[in-house]
Amino acid sequence: MRHESPRFDAARWGWVATAIHAFLTLVSIGAFAVMIGRPIPTTADPDWWRASYQWGMTYMGALVLVLGFFGALFALWDAAGRRAALRAAGWVVGFTLTIELIGAATGLPFGEHAYGGDLGWRVFGLVPFTIPLSWFLMLYATTGLALRAGLGWRGTAILATVGLLAYDVLLEPAMSAAYPFWIWREGGTWHGMPIANWFAWATIGPLIGWMLHRATGTSLARIAESRQPDLIYLVNGLLPLAMAVRYELYGAAIVGGGAMACFAVVPTLITWARRHRAGAGAVAAVE
Repeated sequence: MRHESPRFDAARWGWVATAIHAFLTLVSIGAFAVMIGRPIPTTADPDWWRASYQWGMTYMGALVLVLGFFGALFALWDAAGRRAALRAAGWVVGFTLTIELIGAATGLPFGEHAYGGDLGWRVFGLVPFTIPLSWFLMLYATTGLALRAGLGWRGTAILATVGLLAYDVLLEPAMSAAYPFWIWREGGTWHGMPIANWFAWATIGPLIGWMLHRATGTSLARIAESRQPDLIYLVNGLLPLAMAVRYELYGAAIVGGGAMACFAVVPTLITWARRHRAGAGAVAAVE
């Protein structure tokens, strides 16, 4: 008798990875609040405290992003199939890694910058391997939200890019000014960040949005039916928000957090406006 191997439950494992990603993000928020730059509590074992601190700074950032990546990958796998999901991830990760390597080596197109070692092993000593995984993770989240506006793939790619930019408004002050996961070697108007960085994001966003659409086709729309994009966008905004508040960058917290909140509700507002116009048009036609 032939025994078929059990089918891989991509939806289930996507949620498992995303849930652990979210939990560890909350743990990281707590660690930044009580450990980073704080004295060792008198009630704690100093050796355990130092070992925990060292382990967290060495591995936690990479672990959080890897889990988030697999959560998004498996969710896309469930929506579009294994081949389409792997193709999309390969295109987006490969493209963003290439751009990031060029950027770290030459300063183009983001501006002169350098990554530290807290986000995992650096490819060619330049870019943490987790950075392109983060691009894919956040593209999945912003695309899932943007799809609900019903703007077609071009409009969705543009709106998703707005979501990426809103995220970066909050991310940059937290990850470079508050705690140096990366540093800018040239002056900039937004907490040391050059505006060229946002122009780069505004260009890269639609390109990787097109790749995501091209790799998955019409099945991409299914990711909008899940609340996974909402959870990923929320938890990945909470960490930089908490860091900005922790280091008293209140302006960045308000502007960046507000930008992300606005993006999160825009698709719903667009859908509501469309239905309102349709309803008004139907009433006018009857009259």
